[in-house]
Amino acid sequence: MALRCAGDDARGLAAALACGADALVIEGPVPPDLRDRIGAAMLIHALDGPDAALPTTAPDAILLDRARSGRDVAALGARLAVHEAEHGWPDGGLPILAQIGDPLGVLEARSFVGASPRLAGLGLDTVALADALGAEAAGETVRQARGLVRLAAAAAGVTALVTLAPDGIEAARRDGFELLITRDPEALSSASP
Repeated sequence: MALRCAGDDARGLAAALACGADALVIEGPVPPDLRDRIGAAMLIHALDGPDAALPTTAPDAILLDRARSGRDVAALGARLAVHEAEHGWPDGGLPILAQIGDPLGVLEARSFVGASPRLAGLGLDTVALADALGAEAAGETVRQARGLVRLAAAAAGVTALVTLAPDGIEAARRDGFELLITRDPEALSSASP
């Protein structure tokens, strides 16, 4: 499981490290010493969209929030190629994890298949989608969207990921999602492996 927190949220970072998160999703600037502090955990840098500011320190992956179609992934991939060259990072070294959080992205889920060789994961932010729909995160419409996104990830041959409310962990595991992201440190400690 991965814990998501703001880059300058020292309390959230400490909670993530104490809970033994497999990955840490950072929003905003990455603290300079974070790589040393997280050990073997994966460092994922979250971007609000394909045009958001890129990180100045190399993460293990980029989480593209609010991805609306495969075009967003392709556009970010092109920007990352230039960014890697400018920073002397390995070409193609930053994989993209695309996350859908609105109805249009769900309807365009098929467009992510083949969008970029950088695409390493496709997922759904169930909380954001539920908010956009005015529905419950555990409701039937969100469950159907989760299924569609899971199918698109399988069709693309990439990791299926989901950002969810703590009460949705077991259902996401049953549905075959491989990377579960939460904002609640307690969900990490209470989740069974």
